[in-house]
Amino acid sequence: MMSCFPCWPKRGSATAASDDDLFPAIELQKQQVRNVNDDLGAPSKSEYAGEMGKMFLEVLDIAAKQIPVPGVDIVIKLAKNLVQTCEDGYTTLKHAKDLKNRIENLTLILVDELKGKKADEIEGKLQKYIKQLQGDLEYIQSKLDEIAKQNAFLVIVFRWLNENKVQGCVERLANALESFGFAQQIADAQAREDLSRQIITFYTQNAHIVNNIQEVVGDIQEVVGDIQEDVKGMKTALAILTERKEGISSGPRRGVIPVAPDIFFGRDTIVDGFVHTLVSQKTIMAHICLLGPGGMGKTSIARSVLHHPSVVNYFGEGNRVWVPCVKATSVSLLKDTLYDSLGVSLNTGDPLRDIIHDLNSSKSPIILLLDNFETPWNLHSQAEVLEILLQLAKLQHVALLVTMRSFEPPGDGIHWESIHLEAVDNKASASIYSEIHPAGASDLGLSSLLDEVGHMPLAITLMAKLGRKMGYMPTKLLGLYKEAGTAFLHLGGDAQRSMDICITLSVQSQLMKDSPSAAKVLDILALLPVGTTLEALSQWWVGDMPEATISLGLGTLLDTSLVEKRADNYVVLPVIRRYVLDPKRFPENTRESTVQMACAYLKKHNASLGESNYLSHKNARSLEEANLQGILLETTAPAPDIIQALLVLSEHQYQTRPRVEIAQHAWELSKKLEDQKLYAEALYWNGRNLRGLAQYEEALQQFRLAREAFLLVSEPKRAADALYCIGDISIFTPGRHDRSLEDALAEYQSLGDPTGIALCQIKLVTQWDAQSISKLTTTWEFCVSNNLPLQQTTCARWLTRTYINLGNFDEAKQWGLITLDAARKTSYRVYDGLKILGQICISLGDYDKAVEYLMEGLEGSKAYGGALGIARILFQLGRVWMKKGQTEDAQGAFTETLRYCEMLQGSWYTPAFQSACKFYLDKLENPSIEPDSEEMEALELLGAKEDYETVGIAESDWGSDTGTSGSD
Repeated sequence: MMSCFPCWPKRGSATAASDDDLFPAIELQKQQVRNVNDDLGAPSKSEYAGEMGKMFLEVLDIAAKQIPVPGVDIVIKLAKNLVQTCEDGYTTLKHAKDLKNRIENLTLILVDELKGKKADEIEGKLQKYIKQLQGDLEYIQSKLDEIAKQNAFLVIVFRWLNENKVQGCVERLANALESFGFAQQIADAQAREDLSRQIITFYTQNAHIVNNIQEVVGDIQEVVGDIQEDVKGMKTALAILTERKEGISSGPRRGVIPVAPDIFFGRDTIVDGFVHTLVSQKTIMAHICLLGPGGMGKTSIARSVLHHPSVVNYFGEGNRVWVPCVKATSVSLLKDTLYDSLGVSLNTGDPLRDIIHDLNSSKSPIILLLDNFETPWNLHSQAEVLEILLQLAKLQHVALLVTMRSFEPPGDGIHWESIHLEAVDNKASASIYSEIHPAGASDLGLSSLLDEVGHMPLAITLMAKLGRKMGYMPTKLLGLYKEAGTAFLHLGGDAQRSMDICITLSVQSQLMKDSPSAAKVLDILALLPVGTTLEALSQWWVGDMPEATISLGLGTLLDTSLVEKRADNYVVLPVIRRYVLDPKRFPENTRESTVQMACAYLKKHNASLGESNYLSHKNARSLEEANLQGILLETTAPAPDIIQALLVLSEHQYQTRPRVEIAQHAWELSKKLEDQKLYAEALYWNGRNLRGLAQYEEALQQFRLAREAFLLVSEPKRAADALYCIGDISIFTPGRHDRSLEDALAEYQSLGDPTGIALCQIKLVTQWDAQSISKLTTTWEFCVSNNLPLQQTTCARWLTRTYINLGNFDEAKQWGLITLDAARKTSYRVYDGLKILGQICISLGDYDKAVEYLMEGLEGSKAYGGALGIARILFQLGRVWMKKGQTEDAQGAFTETLRYCEMLQGSWYTPAFQSACKFYLDKLENPSIEPDSEEMEALELLGAKEDYETVGIAESDWGSDTGTSGSD
């Protein structure tokens, strides 16, 4: 069976190690091992608590012997053994704690109910229940014994199967407390403690019981040291297993899921219901939609679901994906958000297709949390958003959990399990407030205040934080609330209006009045979809305000819960952002000034590839890219500075990860402005992005139009650049070779443009022979003398490939190292230099170094997202792993190569890859076969002919994956 690419290469031998190899010198002592996750060192409070629990069971054991009811002593003994088993290192699974607690609670209630009674005082119904309970406990013991008999390897590797067994045990006792009629006695920890104390008081009157307890304590102290040693051994075993599972490669870099909320009351039933729905699906994953007005805690519930142990166990750590749709203020941004959250690396020009392809690359269950989905859903492009949702819903192994401010789920074509979220109950409401503002918990006005705000979690949180900060008691807050919003209260259940009032109380609070800077900072942050840092705020977005003043404003916004801090970013919460941006209250001049700031930011950081400050400018643009795009795409004014900013951002995206929406928006605005020069530039950069996405036909059309427009405005240099791009595409497009490159060279020579001259001279060398060495060496010297670092890199790469073609691998390696060094200095196609060196090392037989170069190159190529570049490196990895005898890894690499080739629409590389990979896969099964003529042609084109002939062949640069070889 072929391995999935993210899991290769495997470490060491392909032969699986035995259990003894995995756990050397570890003799697990089941009566001593506790929790493999506990820290080493002094016993923690939780460890002492666990041992005290066992000591208490000893007391119950003694007490049970004094109860003259058949079977009670057996039940207590079974319960004691089960609690011990639940704490054993093998069965410390996610449900084991729940099972242990249920057993202890049942034992407490049973003994408390029977203490001091005679046999004839016990009802027949209770005796029947005791017998039934004995049977349940014996059944549970048998299931846990099955787990305990497994070796440590099976316990960990088949953890989910064992989880199901323990979960079944929990369900067996699910209704036991209720059937016994005493569930309310131990509803919380305090009640359990009281019940325990009553039993101890009743039974510890005899001195011999105390002595027994002391003996247990002594036993506990003796085993603590051994427990810690066993914990250390288990940690070592887990580390070995983890290393074997992960290998040296990693899967997609998923976005970090926000932690579950600390303050969370009144929603357990909803969370448990969603968890059950998600983990009980066997074929088609569930589609769940959590609806309701802003402030009801939809996101908190969703985060709690994603962090629930059962969901974590079912989907795994890497397959739970948080997609923050709040920043998706356009269809493009929605796709980008999905793309980034999933860690997609493929980029074919169709983001949705890339996303679906990524999700389909694994059939393991995946859950997507589309949080705050109302942002994209309420766009004018709802049909396009629905199409995205339908595509996701078609994937049977992908579960959807959607939160949105709405009363209906999105899309009639999807079967949703939906809940319209209501307010929390009175008890939960009071708990939320008291947790934040303990001083106000006893105020007589608290109940009335909670009623007035509709028991909405966010409203309660805002009120409680305001009360804590200002020292206001609930009665005072209630008066302020009524003054601000009694006109709205006649609407009763209109929670949305109540939310507006609650936010208004924070926005117009004394805290905000005392901090004049806070309101302006809030307005500007509300315009930034993904928030920003204090440094960026002070340097750019709020440029007319000192950093200290901005800091004070942010402090106020945090105190009033109007912003949230995530790592170093300050973000306006979705419902508050929508409130702030309401046209009835938002100052239009603030929006205009923020657009101007975005333009100034891009004008300041506009360095192009090859300039000395390019890297710092590129990083600055990347830091604010989502905000810049969100702001500029919303602009409709055809102003020159806005179009110039869009062009800078378009060039940036072309160099980092090509996209077309920004360039197309610049093109639309330039048409409105009727500025021919800006119109030509927009066409040109749209063509560059399309070229980078390997959409060659569309790119050619844009370059032709751009050239015509540049000629109309007397821009001969830019017209020559467009002609060069036309020629660059034509030389690798089947049947399209023309004289565009020769004509471009003539135009550059007449203009005296050394950059264009060097580029054309390099690209016109296509023979890869000894004569080409002379031409390229001359061009290299020309680039050095004219200080053209980017063109030096390209020329060195061409020389390297020519030497490879001639079979001179030592000379090829020297030029390959020059290429890589030049690429690193300019941040220009580093991954391509790594691929070439990897290919050379294969030819020289240095396979380990080849893998090192190729793996680093693969990471860079995936970051850019070009399917062809990724396929090229995967193909070379397949070759080197085949030569190293790593059959499964080689099969995986060739299979992955074919997957990426499917994305190369119209490329003549596709049939070559298909033919070569099919041959290699067949050869891995039957080493005696040789390539036929068609397969040899494919191997020659892909730089692998040397595997079957003594003379190598360079991989052609036709169909370059990045398209960055133009006027860069």
